[in-house]
Amino acid sequence: MSTIDLVVLGILLQGAKNAYELVRYIREREIHRVLKVSEPAVFKSCRRLAEAGYLDGETVHEPGVPDKVVYEVNSRGRARFDELMGHFVQDFRPFYLEINAVLWNIGLVDQAEGKRLLLSLQQQLHAAKTWVTAHEQEVREILPFGPRQIVKQYGMTLSALSDWIDQAVDDYELD
Repeated sequence: MSTIDLVVLGILLQGAKNAYELVRYIREREIHRVLKVSEPAVFKSCRRLAEAGYLDGETVHEPGVPDKVVYEVNSRGRARFDELMGHFVQDFRPFYLEINAVLWNIGLVDQAEGKRLLLSLQQQLHAAKTWVTAHEQEVREILPFGPRQIVKQYGMTLSALSDWIDQAVDDYELD
């Protein structure tokens, strides 16, 4: 089960696109900031979903440019979308932050390097919180319910993580 497949199917349910248009759609809407989706993964997902029979593809020939396959979700793809939606709701797990591996091992680096790592994380968390806060109001006005809730979730999560990292930096200095 792949979340990228769910994202690709969801976008294509809104209208047929080729893989380049999917990537542009994701980039322009900054979806990669709130969902774990990379450009290479989009291309792989399109091929995988088409090979599995979930997408119909039509090759478009335009003079002077490489051929492009325009993908459209078929009835099997819609069923797969519904299956993935149910799966990921039922399969909720606590999330694991990759930074926790660094925190687990922070005692193995010298104090100055440990502080540098924590301050770098602090700066990144505060920057992410600032970005979300700055965009929260504008997305409330333009995004549908689901994406609005993701931005709200991220804002609340980043607020909590910002508070935590501030305390962690203070605690590290006391250790």
